[in-house]
Amino acid sequence: MKRLLKADFYRVIKSRLTLIALILAVAFPVLIVLLYAGIGWISGFEEDFPGGSLFNANFVISSVYSLTNNIGLVIPAFAGILVCLDVSNGTLRNKVIAGNRRSTIYLSHLIVSILFSVLIITVYAALTAVLALLFFPFNTDSFQNLGLEILYFVANGTMSFVYIATVTTLLALTMRNVAPTIIFTIVFSIALTALNSVIMLVDYTSYKYVVYFIPSFGGNFFTLNGGSLLGLLSLTSDASQELIFTESMLSYLFFGVLHTVIGLVIFQKRDLR
Repeated sequence: MKRLLKADFYRVIKSRLTLIALILAVAFPVLIVLLYAGIGWISGFEEDFPGGSLFNANFVISSVYSLTNNIGLVIPAFAGILVCLDVSNGTLRNKVIAGNRRSTIYLSHLIVSILFSVLIITVYAALTAVLALLFFPFNTDSFQNLGLEILYFVANGTMSFVYIATVTTLLALTMRNVAPTIIFTIVFSIALTALNSVIMLVDYTSYKYVVYFIPSFGGNFFTLNGGSLLGLLSLTSDASQELIFTESMLSYLFFGVLHTVIGLVIFQKRDLR
């Protein structure tokens, strides 16, 4: 496992796709923050100006872990391509011929996909936060424990991409084709986000049931923005940050493991010709 993991990790690190992903992870924050700053400069940073809510760091930072923003769609797409390349160039079949177990091959790809996703989203989120804080004020009035809420925000956001990596790996190693892997992964991310939005509009007070079945729904509570559900719900024992965060993490873990098991079962039976 260690040798296989090392080889897969080295292949991804040396890939031009990883370099492109890193460039995008740097370029997107610069362009976005400069765009908001430009709008703010034109309007004089007046709150009553259309889009005035954009002129604070909270708003800019709140969307960095979105699964459907710019980098949110790039990461799973690139991760899927990197796995599929191992199939198209015959490396996957050679690994099996060399005596590697299919479960080991699958888990190696999964771990590398997770590391790739975490690396890119961390660079993107960190740079966005730094630039946003340089250009805009950060409102701390609505926070009870700023340090803890930042921790929850980062951990929950990062876990959403770990979770999507399990979906991407499943699709890439069962479909073994770049186009459908990218399409289905993006459709899955968009559908998940849309479902979250619909539930928010219907009855957000039923969150404690929703988060069990839709792990990414927990992200609605940890946004560092005044529009989060934590600002809408009273912080009772049934709506505490600790409980919501724990439930969200357990939900990510459960569905991540479920997708991995399903992927392993299918991959074990697939013909690698």
